[in-house]
Amino acid sequence: MGFLWFGRRKKPDVSTGGPQPEPEVIAAQEAAAEAAHAHEAAHHPETVAVDVPPEPAHTPEPAPTPAEALALLKAGNAAFLSGDTRLGHVTAQDLEPLQGGQHPIATIVGCADSRTPPTILFNQGLGRLFIIRVAGNTVDRRGLASIVYAVKHLQCPLVVVMGHTGCGAVAAAEAVVDGRAELDPSLEEMIVPILPAVLSARHMGGPDQARLAVEENARRVVARLLTADTALAEAEATGKIKVVAAVKDMSSGRVYFLDEDAPEATAAAATADSHGHDHADHGHDHHDHAPAHAAEHA
Repeated sequence: MGFLWFGRRKKPDVSTGGPQPEPEVIAAQEAAAEAAHAHEAAHHPETVAVDVPPEPAHTPEPAPTPAEALALLKAGNAAFLSGDTRLGHVTAQDLEPLQGGQHPIATIVGCADSRTPPTILFNQGLGRLFIIRVAGNTVDRRGLASIVYAVKHLQCPLVVVMGHTGCGAVAAAEAVVDGRAELDPSLEEMIVPILPAVLSARHMGGPDQARLAVEENARRVVARLLTADTALAEAEATGKIKVVAAVKDMSSGRVYFLDEDAPEATAAAATADSHGHDHADHGHDHHDHAPAHAAEHA
């Protein structure tokens, strides 16, 4: 801070009764002080005290209700389908208002499949989604703790368990259930949690067993979340949060919210998906069934 006073005029000590400077000398000293101050401000602005009004603190948007958060995701998926997205405008500058914390509108439990990124599917930018992803969109203890953290500490109002058609993890579980492959020990933690959903789908029957198994897997994960932790169960019971299952159609990118969307819409989705199912299965056999084939050759 020494630079702040460099060149400033020192007031004469009138208490001693000494001789006072001539007026022209005082004027010269003041001019020199102002010039030095201006030079300091130009070359070292950080050392010059300037009264700048503080910037207003960023105030986060009011947290949406569970129903509002769900509506935002549906609208975001509709925008993704129509191509009217805003993600192209997301830049590093959008990180600035998030430095004080995050306030996501939804927690997404999704599959690790590279074709199902929630941020893009729901047209949401930075700080909007709290995402847990693992192959088969199942939840272990660490995943459960992450969800509880989002609900209790981030006040996240919505939890979505999102599967997708053509899921390789579900296909591997189907192969084990149908006896087409043995359970690969290295994939056990991925496949075993999905087996009950496949068995349930086989019990219900139906023309599209693959899609039914995906839906059952998502529903069962939702049910497990609501029984595995009392904090989630209480929050759901009081209406603080909503926990829903969803399935993303691989062919179209549309996300259907099971038990939330109209039954005819879900039925239409299954019909539309079945038309392209054979084509998807050709690629699915070579890629998504890789765990099963690996088990056969182990």
